[in-house]
Amino acid sequence: MVRTMAIIAGALALCGGSPGQPSDDVLVGINYFAGWWAPLPNKWHDAEGRDWRERFPERVPLLGEYNTQETMDREIVAAAEHGVDFFAILWYYNRPGTEAEPNARFLERGVTNFLESPENHRMRFMLEFCNHPPFEVVADEDWAYCVKLWTEWIQHPQYLRIDGRPVFKVHGFHHFHVQNDRDPALSRKRLELLRQSVRDAGAGEILIGCGVSDHEAIPEGHPATALFDFTAVYMGVPALEQRQDDYPYGILIEHARTSWNVHRDDALPHMPYVPAGWSPRPWPDPRPYFAFPTREEWRAALEGVNDALASSPALGLPGRKAFTIYAWNEFGEGGIVAPTRGDGMMKLEQIEAVFGVSETDSESPPPPG
Repeated sequence: MVRTMAIIAGALALCGGSPGQPSDDVLVGINYFAGWWAPLPNKWHDAEGRDWRERFPERVPLLGEYNTQETMDREIVAAAEHGVDFFAILWYYNRPGTEAEPNARFLERGVTNFLESPENHRMRFMLEFCNHPPFEVVADEDWAYCVKLWTEWIQHPQYLRIDGRPVFKVHGFHHFHVQNDRDPALSRKRLELLRQSVRDAGAGEILIGCGVSDHEAIPEGHPATALFDFTAVYMGVPALEQRQDDYPYGILIEHARTSWNVHRDDALPHMPYVPAGWSPRPWPDPRPYFAFPTREEWRAALEGVNDALASSPALGLPGRKAFTIYAWNEFGEGGIVAPTRGDGMMKLEQIEAVFGVSETDSESPPPPG
């Protein structure tokens, strides 16, 4: 803990700013990607084997460059003390004894490190089942395996619940539809297996959401309305051509604002997203690059989603205003809230300024010992 606070204090020194009047009735979630491991191949190295941290040192995280237990412990402390209520942890299926991609077994660390952290009393977590290829779940026995594992984790006391109902998200509705043979009955059967498993475990009635496209309206009669309790967007990128220079962050946040407006009239509650950035320069990616937000732009983006949540009953989770930020640690793609050499604690400071301290952190007692 001493080392954690020293790192945080050093990062704070990089950024000034004083908190304003916080809003404490909104749950702040951040997507968490556990894709940072040391063994090669890893995501810190490009296709030619070069370590791209040397070319993009401003993206190097201050709390740990790999998803170790120590990194997670420091991240929980920093996030909770600056207004983050939960991590939406991305989880990927690897059939037991196999890996869908080289070293993909390490992706499990997002969940396991959180569960094993002595600091996890400070905030909540939820599962986001990333079902895009090559991590899809197609066979019945694989789905049953996942349901058993998810149910175990959902029973954890720090799992995110709204009015006693645990919150779970399927990353992509359209992938889920295809993976279930485009058969709504099969999709419903599999989701009901999860619902019943959670009930049988005494964990209540689960809220299951799905990811949809940022500008895809969900009216009455949309297939998702018969299966899910809410929708959400992980991240949306404007359809612009890649160019040498960065596009302004203003275009990126305006794209998100349009998404909020599209979904405010949906038939299902919609949990909006805020982009912390998008600039996949370290990786081969054909999509456009955007400048990272300044302190003022980031503050305005957070205040904007806060206003949108307040003005639309359809935005948020069922029963609670909530949104997610893309992302805690998408260092390669550029969705970064975690403290870095470039931004220090700036993004966390502004989250605290707008939304206050973590609800769980302010109420939970310190761990024993």
